[in-house]
Amino acid sequence: MKRALLVLPVLLAACGGHAAVDDTGVTAPVEPPKDAIAKTTENGPVKATVKVWPSKPTLGETIYVRLEVDAPAGVSIDAPFQEAGDQRLGRFRVVGFTKDTHRKTDGGQLTEQTYSLEAPASGRHRIPPLRLEMLDARGAEKRKPQELLTDEVPLEVTPIKSETANAELAPALGALDPDVGGIGWIAILGIVSGVAVLGSGSVLVFRGLRARRRIAQQRSAYDEAVAQLHELEVRGAPDAEAADAWFVELSAIVRRYLERRYDIRAPELTTEEFLLVATARPELNAEHRSLLTQFLERCDRVKFAGYRPDAEESVATLAAARGFVEDTRLQEAA
Repeated sequence: MKRALLVLPVLLAACGGHAAVDDTGVTAPVEPPKDAIAKTTENGPVKATVKVWPSKPTLGETIYVRLEVDAPAGVSIDAPFQEAGDQRLGRFRVVGFTKDTHRKTDGGQLTEQTYSLEAPASGRHRIPPLRLEMLDARGAEKRKPQELLTDEVPLEVTPIKSETANAELAPALGALDPDVGGIGWIAILGIVSGVAVLGSGSVLVFRGLRARRRIAQQRSAYDEAVAQLHELEVRGAPDAEAADAWFVELSAIVRRYLERRYDIRAPELTTEEFLLVATARPELNAEHRSLLTQFLERCDRVKFAGYRPDAEESVATLAAARGFVEDTRLQEAA
């Protein structure tokens, strides 16, 4: 009987038992190793470095991506934020995220963001470029926000060697005996079958909880966007000097709403690339696609082309954003 209990966990593992894992429990090492892949991009006074390790990961091994942004005093950085859970960075699933900001002695700051990723399969992959937005407020001259894209990082994920897995199971499977403490093979198979059924039920429960969590996220995306738009409306229309920051915030509210509402995680994309992804959603009709395109293009005209709308046009743009959010919110089932 005792020998049967020792063999049973091995059989359960061979039958594909599942264990609950908390994605947010993944913790990245404090410092990347010396052989980490590193690529640096510079734009004026800002330097962004992407570090990836391990340099030769195996399928199933956690992959870490650290974004280090070094900016002097007077330069503000809007770096992408990636929530853990059912989010993705390119083809990789994000299972953990940490962020830390250090103030330097000269008044500048060093921001570190570390992503814990899970590869979907072995083979050749790439860490996509990460999109940053920098605003240089130094000097008397008012400057426009600038965009900075990091370099993509190619990465090869090696498969798990089948002989390694077989070697781990061989000693336990080799210990099986036709007469295991008086319990017959039919009884053991019955126990294993019962546990397999329970495991299948657990998978269904997990999927149901995951669907509920996604619905809750979509509802909270609407609530958060409406609250932020109301706050922006209370502050009033911006003057010519504050128009840049006001429209940057307005477009960011709509982008965050779309990312959470439709499970779009693309902080590294430019406005044009983001529009291609967002307007491809089948839930958006032609009118919604047109409104979204006009809205983001108008925001970009203010941010990058120096266009200065009057107060009436700014308020109308905010109203259009609120109408878009209201029209595309998650509708309750009848």
